[in-house]
Amino acid sequence: MSRRVLIFILKFSVVLALLSQTLYSQRESSRPVPVDLTVPDIEIVNQDGQRLRFDSGIIKNRTAVISSFFTTCTSFCPLTQQNLGRLAKVLGKRMGSDVVFISVSIDPVNDTPARMKEWSEKFHTGPGWTLASGNKSDIETLLKSLGLYVELAGRHQSAVIIGNPTAGWTRASIWAEPEKLRKVIDGGYSAGHAANGDSAAAK
Repeated sequence: MSRRVLIFILKFSVVLALLSQTLYSQRESSRPVPVDLTVPDIEIVNQDGQRLRFDSGIIKNRTAVISSFFTTCTSFCPLTQQNLGRLAKVLGKRMGSDVVFISVSIDPVNDTPARMKEWSEKFHTGPGWTLASGNKSDIETLLKSLGLYVELAGRHQSAVIIGNPTAGWTRASIWAEPEKLRKVIDGGYSAGHAANGDSAAAK
């Protein structure tokens, strides 16, 4: 084995180790916290080209699991989509019934219904999972209201927003284990629960 190949393997191993540690740290350190949000009922376009209202047309008083993405992302988006896919499997028949997933594009100019449809098929999003794009200004307003907006192109939040306008909202880590996110969906992982867990860990 040449020295150049060995150096490459060593560097690649270090990168993988750092990424694994980052994901582990984010899972362990990020706790679900309630957030006070006012989410506008704006019009979006989904992966099927349908124009729907965000709240009255998609959420419809169900529990929403909202994240951000963009179809040209090749690093973190595929990983977060896979983790949400694991959560969808945990929820099973509840998907589209009392729980809906909404992935909001941070690149609405380029994320057309056709591109989102291709992304949806690639990651097998299934029923109850909406990919949302639309007017750039409206989508930016929506992302800001959710606390998911970022200034830099090609960057996005590693958070997921769970809840609805009636029951309220909780912010959690998108890297959290699916079972923990299910508890947030079911209302069984409150801020008090998290605080107690932190206090116990500190003893």
